[in-house]
Amino acid sequence: MNIFPANFSGRRRISLIRQTEAAECGLAALAMIANWHGHEIDLNMLRQRFGLSARGMSLRQLMQTADAMQLLPRPLKLEMAGLHLLNLPAILHWDLNHFVVLERVERERAYIVDPAGTARWYEFDEVGRHFSGVALELRPSQDFRAVRAKRPLRFRDLWSGITGLRRALAQTIILSIVMQAWVLASPFYLRTAVDEALSSLDSNLLITLAVGFAALALIGAGASLLRKLVLLSSGAALSYGITSNLARRLFRLPIAWFEKRKVGDILTRFQSILPIQRFLIESAPIALIDGLLSVLTLVMMMLIAPQLAFVSLLGLLAYSAVRLGLLRAEKQREAEYVKALAREQGAVIETLRGIVTLRLSGREAMRHAYWQNRLTDALGARYLHERVKAWHETAKTLIPAIELVLVVFLAIRGSMAGALSLGTLFAYLAYRQQFVQAGQSLLDEGIKLRLLDLHLDQIADIAQTQEDRGFAEPLVQPAFEGRIELRNVHFSYGAHDPLVLAGIDLSIAPGDHIAITGPSGGGKSTLAKIILGLVDAVQGDVLIDGRPLSQYGRRAFRQHVAAVLQDDVLYAGSIADNVASFEEVDMEHLRACLTAASILDDIDAMPMRHHTLVGDMGSTLSGGQKQRILLARALYRRPDVLLLDEGTAHLDLDHEAAVNRAVSALGITRIVIAHRPETIAAADRVVRLVGGKIAEG
Repeated sequence: MNIFPANFSGRRRISLIRQTEAAECGLAALAMIANWHGHEIDLNMLRQRFGLSARGMSLRQLMQTADAMQLLPRPLKLEMAGLHLLNLPAILHWDLNHFVVLERVERERAYIVDPAGTARWYEFDEVGRHFSGVALELRPSQDFRAVRAKRPLRFRDLWSGITGLRRALAQTIILSIVMQAWVLASPFYLRTAVDEALSSLDSNLLITLAVGFAALALIGAGASLLRKLVLLSSGAALSYGITSNLARRLFRLPIAWFEKRKVGDILTRFQSILPIQRFLIESAPIALIDGLLSVLTLVMMMLIAPQLAFVSLLGLLAYSAVRLGLLRAEKQREAEYVKALAREQGAVIETLRGIVTLRLSGREAMRHAYWQNRLTDALGARYLHERVKAWHETAKTLIPAIELVLVVFLAIRGSMAGALSLGTLFAYLAYRQQFVQAGQSLLDEGIKLRLLDLHLDQIADIAQTQEDRGFAEPLVQPAFEGRIELRNVHFSYGAHDPLVLAGIDLSIAPGDHIAITGPSGGGKSTLAKIILGLVDAVQGDVLIDGRPLSQYGRRAFRQHVAAVLQDDVLYAGSIADNVASFEEVDMEHLRACLTAASILDDIDAMPMRHHTLVGDMGSTLSGGQKQRILLARALYRRPDVLLLDEGTAHLDLDHEAAVNRAVSALGITRIVIAHRPETIAAADRVVRLVGGKIAEG
């Protein structure tokens, strides 16, 4: 503990690092403290270094990870009064299932940085309702090194492969400059018309001025229209390009990435593309032009009336102070809103997926109440966000209004004293209006850039995660023989989790029919995923025709393999589309596969036959019919190896026997995970998985 006050070491702030996986609050808390001590590392790098399962981390595992990062951990059990004595920043155990960072303690309140996305002051009474009484102090060891290892996501990382953006940006800037020609020239029209034409009653001069400036106005309007058209087309291209690049990256991420995230969170990451696209195409060019315009108009104001220009500049600086003062709160409120919105969307998706279970349990009212709470949280977070915006919008209106009152007062008094002509006054007020608008716009766009950090963090979770290793491996290999061998394979879901598989040795020859059985939860499905190359063993090798799977190539191997897994789904479309994986349908082969799966007669009896529509939300198909269509989809690929994880569990014995006869006639390798005795008895070999090890049965 620290004998000095908790805030003795100064006011260096913790930089919030948001957790992106459901159970990585401990890792995010460690990342924040490591960054505070000078080891600048991001969460993605820590995640790759310390594999974390969806089950999260215990305090012991958190200490082990901290020690590996050269941070000396010291766990403490203490009461609320002991928070003042902690060596800060420290990690607190929160709500019995969460970790947060305690940054500062002042009097009877504590500043908590929550990896869930918030950072705020808590009164001690409120802390007491969350704090479980366990804290973890962390200090650098002698081997701790301050490094700069972070690589934040950059804008140019998002638009690789998108052409025409520089041209669109250049066009936007040029057209904006043309537009500003009218803006800069219009005050001269006022000044000349009032001071020259009006004072001399020169109607010819007035007509000439009117025609000239009207032509200039038309040019400005035309440039404005062209700029909007350019922004529309380039904005659509940029949005499509970024979204397409991000979706391609998403589809190539490791399976484990999806298992640790919720669908609602992933959807909000895609929604973060829109503000980034708007800034790059609309805000950034406008900010450049507004910056130039504000400088030019300020120079003109200084030339016309230096004292008045100083007052206008002070007004803009006052608004800047308010805007920057509210930036931290606005950023935090926006983060809270994005997270609350993700939870609300996730609740809707979960409800739709489980609507049958909900109906059977009669819990519609309870689920509706649950969703209402999520919706209330989202609306409440939006209200708090909009309330912060209301303050700076008020300042945006009030401060220039007060400044204008003062400017007009001083200007009129100067005119009464003969220091300013009426035309000069009009010209100054016109320039002043342009200066205020351009200056506020420049500041607002700069704030938007700062707020984009949140959205870049959202997208970085997809864009900076390493792709599945299979995409970097060979795609084409020599003839496939079909020998599969597992040597001393070990697997666990996280670096600190117990082994699910330990020392697995298994050899599968071409044409084998193997049944893998054992207690539920014993790792049979995990073993299937390792064989398929969907997850990697933490130790040991998977050999294909005598070559390690990584050398043979996972995608090359999968060209010869098909599988029916427990969580397989049908996509929205027809039965034929699903069986053919939405490629051009070979009708003869399609019917052969449907026959082999013992489903052809059922489909022919349907009014639309193989054009019958199905989808992920259900259809008129029974569980057995759906499973046979999934089996037909696997057979349509003409695989050399067929893996079934409870792939016939929903079939009656007669249909299962028919399927077994048809598949046996193909002469392919079959790996079947099953519990049903009849399914196991049909295999040539039986492998029993017990205690993470296998034994031939």
